[in-house]
Amino acid sequence: MGFLDKAKAAASDLAAKADTALASSGLGGPGAAGGGDAERYFRDLGVLAYLEATGRPGAPEDRLRVTTSLQDLEARGSIRSFALHTAPPPAPGMAGSGAQPGYPPPPPPGGVAPQGPMPPAAPASAPPPPPPPPSWMTTDGSGGS
Repeated sequence: MGFLDKAKAAASDLAAKADTALASSGLGGPGAAGGGDAERYFRDLGVLAYLEATGRPGAPEDRLRVTTSLQDLEARGSIRSFALHTAPPPAPGMAGSGAQPGYPPPPPPGGVAPQGPMPPAAPASAPPPPPPPPSWMTTDGSGGS
């Protein structure tokens, strides 16, 4: 066996040991044993929550199965973070939201505007009188002086 063959075998052995160590610590990633389970269960829980929020409840046994599995993963320390991966949209009127102060936000996609109380209508009033003409336009020829 040549030097390069020995180096390749040693590198493969080292990689296998590293994969085993990472998998046992819960840091192995999606390919490791149990590493991607939490992400799959969180996705399933999100699907179930979305279905319920849109009036299509999922099976109660699915919710129980997914929640129990996530609790088991959390107890084993396999869930490292509960941080959200998406940011909420900016509040209306905030910089970057596209809304202008004093104007209502645009309707949501799909053309369905949210229902709510209507703002009070401005009181009807007569328009203000026009300003007086400039002095050079007076008809008495005085020029305003």
